[in-house]
This record gives sequence, structure tokens and C-alpha cells, in this order.
Amino acid sequence: MQDGSSGWKIGSCVLCAQNCGLEILVEDNQIVRVKGDKSNPRSQGYTCRKGLSIAHYADNADRLRYPLKKIGDTHVRISWEQAISEIAEKLQKIKDKYGSKSFAYMGGGSLGGQMEVGLGLRLLSLLGSRYYYSSLAQEFSNIFWVDGRIAGKQSLVSLPDGHNADTLVAWGWNGWMSHQEPRTRDLIREMKKNPTKRLIVIDPRFSETAERADIHLALKAGTDTMLLKAIIRIILDNGWTDEEYLADHVNGWEKIAPLFDGFEARRAIEDVCMLNYEDVVEVTRLIAQTKSSIHEDLGIYMNRNSTINCYLLHILRAITGRFCVEGGHVFPSFLFPMGSNTDERNPKTWRTVHNDMFPVMGVFPPAIFPEEVLNDHPERLRALIVSACNPLRSYPDTLAYEKALAALDLSVCIEVVYSETARLCDYVLPSLSYLETYDTTCFSFTYPEFYFQLRQPVLEPISPEAKEGAAIILEIIKAMGFLPELPESLYKAGENGITAYLGEFNQYLTNNPDQGRKAPLILAETLGKALGSVNQALVVGLLLNSSKPFKAGAVELGYPADFNMFEEMYKSIINKPQGLLLSKFPEDNFSMLATEDKKLSLYIEELVEPLEAATIESEIRNLELPANYPLILHSGLHHETVANTILRNPEWNRSRRVNTMLMNEADAIKLGLNDGDKARITTRASRAEIEVEISKYAAEGCVYIRHGGGLIYDGEKIGVNVNELVLATDRDEMCTPMHRRIPCRVEGV
Repeated sequence: MQDGSSGWKIGSCVLCAQNCGLEILVEDNQIVRVKGDKSNPRSQGYTCRKGLSIAHYADNADRLRYPLKKIGDTHVRISWEQAISEIAEKLQKIKDKYGSKSFAYMGGGSLGGQMEVGLGLRLLSLLGSRYYYSSLAQEFSNIFWVDGRIAGKQSLVSLPDGHNADTLVAWGWNGWMSHQEPRTRDLIREMKKNPTKRLIVIDPRFSETAERADIHLALKAGTDTMLLKAIIRIILDNGWTDEEYLADHVNGWEKIAPLFDGFEARRAIEDVCMLNYEDVVEVTRLIAQTKSSIHEDLGIYMNRNSTINCYLLHILRAITGRFCVEGGHVFPSFLFPMGSNTDERNPKTWRTVHNDMFPVMGVFPPAIFPEEVLNDHPERLRALIVSACNPLRSYPDTLAYEKALAALDLSVCIEVVYSETARLCDYVLPSLSYLETYDTTCFSFTYPEFYFQLRQPVLEPISPEAKEGAAIILEIIKAMGFLPELPESLYKAGENGITAYLGEFNQYLTNNPDQGRKAPLILAETLGKALGSVNQALVVGLLLNSSKPFKAGAVELGYPADFNMFEEMYKSIINKPQGLLLSKFPEDNFSMLATEDKKLSLYIEELVEPLEAATIESEIRNLELPANYPLILHSGLHHETVANTILRNPEWNRSRRVNTMLMNEADAIKLGLNDGDKARITTRASRAEIEVEISKYAAEGCVYIRHGGGLIYDGEKIGVNVNELVLATDRDEMCTPMHRRIPCRVEGV
């Protein structure tokens, strides 16, 4: 455990899901220097410029110092006691008057820490609701849904094993800028210099990753479905399917294969995708006949036909034997999953009252939230607790979100900073930053070894009144009377160690079986007091409730097989702030599957008709843009100068050009625009004026605006909020925003 004095501290980045290890030099409770932590077993000293700029996250002009309450158009300071009691009272009144479906919880966990989510969802459940909204459903509903059908459970999320691949395909993924693999730039450099490896980029634009690739297929924007069907047809024509793998590990291929009969691969490639046929054949050969891994990203997830494209990618992996194998696509190990299994075919799965939308992995899509508020249904949403996220800049249709928050009976924001969302909420509660508290995430992304890091505080609280997000939720739960009176012995037991506490804890639950549902709350309240951290107590709960394979793997690494296991693991975690290997899962990745026979269930009945309907003729028609919106806006751009809305102080980017719209030179010439000119971009949602940046990284026919703009920092609005240019209805059948295909027009100002 690290002390609170000045000096070098071990931590990790909280700005993306890689959570790279950091060494942080602290002087007088200020971060003065940051470097990569070479002792971190996962990142091994690697970090990017975002992590090196993390001081701007910890201390900035927008930090919240104390609880706030909105009176009229102004927030005023109030005490914690007043804030918690008033929020609890209003939640109860809303429940009594309108019922349980009135409540929503949004965010809760972010890229830096997720311990709050467990208590946030518990509060939501105690209120009688299941309406949880988060960024998982902003981008990943389609792939999580497809994963769930193929693997047997939605919480089994599959990922590329790029570091062990000989051929790495970046499909709609600009890894050089967005990372998403451990040590991504190191990986790309290795692929480039190793003559036995190949990096292939499939992307309409010449991205920074494409710049370093061996092969770049610059397909016409939005034609991914045609290219995927063509690749599968080429595999079938050349006999490149892995028949032994299909027989041993796949169910349902025989039902799907006829969907590709008669598909004209050459015509699709040359006339629709606008690619060279022989180039695609070579890429197909490398995918089928080498140790290949495909890493897709927002170019697939937030584009047209996302669901069937995710499905086609999994079909491609299955027929080439690249699922659940080293260097292919794997189901990673985990201590706790990203979400729950909420199969919409189960009649117990909730749906929203206005859109009749179901959750994926327990999460509802943020794109529909405004509509679930702005309607006249008697059970519409009326109260929102939003934590660790900023929907007023992160989610589509900012204008609709503003109206929705104004229409709520109660809005509570738990935040580190006075964000754009906080400015509109009735109550604003200051939480500790992720550099001032213990926290962890579920982003292990490894197999079979399970890596775990409990990030420890490197700073003393900058805002003395701030609390852990989970502790704030716990206070609301207690104020509403949901927590029973607990014996003093349970509080005292934690002072004698984890083993002693768990013995007392189990005895209490044995004597009070009706309190089993509230076990995490009891753990957080009692052990949290002893440890001085609710989040630490919740980590102990995760260890206690871990899966059998996790516990078996921990024993294999030398932890006790008895009840002492949890204290020994906890001690190891605390003593290794840089993270450690905590367990080892079975080598056979197929054992992770939740299907009865541990085979991939490849046939998804609901997607057969959409796949059949995606013909060359229909795609040509559907790719046409409206005459008055002839260009495609990519609303959001993965870039090293973007950190969502977490890094608010523009100083972290200094002189870099960030508040610009990237445009291809050919489009600029047609429109009479020069680099640095001011242009007006118009969509069906709104319009904005922005500086033009002519860039080789922009595809012809497309323009690009970074996300995270339009922040109000220290009272000044900086840049363009691209989500003002997007309608909430610009979404697909899973209600995933179509951020990679917003029709627009651009004119000189």
C-alpha cells in the first residue's frame, strides 16, 4: 500500500480501456512527471501521450469541491447531509407516485474504474427498476448481441489476440491512434519490421495505421457487407474452409453456407467496393491460410449493417478456424464480466415503455434515453442518477438530451468535474478522481492468464469533501432505509483481517438468509469501514464470488485452496500496485463457451433474412446519399489528441490543431475551400461552423470531426460538439448511433 507522501507512485492510466501502468512523480500533492511503468506485467512500460498528460485529469479548473443543488438557474453549495436526505426523499416520492419504471441509472463505471456499478445497479434494483444506460450500448450492442448468440451468453465478449497473430487485419480500426490492444504501437511496429508477419488495413480512409500497413484495402465507405460476403465466397470457391475445425467446434454452418450460393464476388468487389479483385483474393488467402486475427472497431460497430457485419466477421472466423485459438479471436478471462446475460427472448427481460427496446448485456442504448423521457406514457422515465459519464457531450443528439434533462422530476450527477451534464442536473455530488481512490476495471483482455490491477491512490483528495462514487451510492441506499441495522461484531471483524471478517460475514448471512440479496451492500458498509474504502471491500466481494475456473486457476498459481485464499489474494493485490497475474484459466479456450456442447452456435435465425436481403442491387440503392446531403460525416474520430471529455483543459493539446474538420483535398477543391478556411457543416440535426483541415487521412466523400469538442472549460466553450450534429434517430435496429455515416453538406463561409 502506498503512503500519501511525495515521491514516485505506481498507478495506471484511466483514459482508455488499456489502463497502461504509470509511474507518477508527486510533489506537494501535484503530479509533476509521468512515465510508463516497466514493472506492469501487461503494459511493460508502454504508454501514450494521453497517459503522460494525466495530471490534467486530476487537477483542473472544473474540479468539484462540494455538493451542489440547483435553485432556479444557479447551483448553490449545500451539505452532504442535505443532499443525501433530499435525494432519498425525492426518489421515494417519485416511486410512490409513479412506480418503479420511473428510474434510470446511467454510466456508473468508466474506463478508469467500475466498482461503483455494483452498488449503482443494486440501488436501481431496490427501487424496482432495471433501466441501466451506459456507453457499452453506445458502441457495442451489435457485437455483444452476436457474441451472446454464438457463445451462449452475452457476457462472453470475444476479442482479437493480435500479439500472437502472423496476419493482423485492422477492419475499421485505427490502432495507431485508438490503441485497443496492449502496447498497440509496439505491435504495429513489430508487424512492420517482421518479414513473416502482415498488417492489413480495411478502411475507406488512409489512416495512420494504414500508413504503416503492408496492404490497405480502401473500400468505398459503407460497403463492408459486400466485401465480407465476397471474402466468404472466395474462401468457398478456393476450398479454404477449415473442415476439421468446423466438424469439431461449430454447429450450424450447414444452414448458413447456402446464403452465399451464387454471390458474385468479383462484381461486389469491383463495382460496389471499388477495389481490385486480385488484392482482395490475396487478403482472403492470408486470412484463411495464415495465423490471422481480425480486429474490427467503430468502422464496423457504428456504421451501416453493423449487426450483420459483426455476424459475417464471426462466420469468417469460424470457417477459417480462427475462433478460440492463439493468434485468432478468443474469449478472455475475467474476475467479473462487463455485463449480465439479458437475452430478449426471455419474457422476463425488460423493455423500454416507449421504444419497446431490450437491453444487451443488461444495458439499454443511450440513443433512446431522451425519447424514454419525452413522451406521455404514465411509466415514462422521471428520475436519473448519472455518474462517471457526460451524456451532454458523449451521447448523440445533445439538443434532445438537454430537453430530456429539463423534463425530469429529479436528476442527480455524481462527478469529478463540473461537466456539461452536471450543469443541467438538480444535484451535483463530488466524487474522488480515479487517482485519489482504489478502483479497478474488467478490462483484463488476456487468456489464459488473468491479469489484475487494483489501482491505488497516488494523490490525497484534492477536493476534501469528495467521496468514492460507490460510497455516495451507499449513502443514498442507507438514507432510503434499504440497509438493515447491522451488528457491531460485523464492523469489528474486518479489523482482524479478511479471513476473520468473511467468517463473521458468512455467519451473519446464515442467521439472516433474507438479507442475502443485500450481501454486497453489507460488505461495502461493514468491511468498507474497516478498510477505509468501499471499493476495496467490493474487490474482496468479487474474489469471494469468483467463478470455479478462476478459483482453480488461483490455486494453480499457489494460492490456498481453502477459505484463506481470499485474504492471500487480497494481500497480493495490495502489495502489487503495478498489477499481477492472479489466476490461470484452462488452456482450452472453448471451455469458456456457455453452449451445452462447448461448440460455437453459428446459426442465428433472426439474421438470415437480413443477410439474404443484402444483395448487390439492394446495397447499391441503399448506399445512395440524399442530394442535399452529398457527403458523409464521421462524427467522432479516434485520435491521440482526443480523450473523450475526461481531459478538459485544452492545454494538454497545446498548439496541436484539434478543433478542425478533416477533409480530403479533392472534396476541398470541388467546394472551393482551402486549409484553414471556415466552413459550415449542415446535417438533419443542426449546423456548425468549423475550421477546415485538408488531410491525407480523410477519404474522399467523407469529413471527420473529433469527438470531445464543445467542452465548457473554466466557463469558456471550446470547439464544436459533434453530437449536436447527430439526431438520436440516426441509429440502427439495435439503437446504436450511426456515427460513421451521418449525411451532411459542407459550404464555405
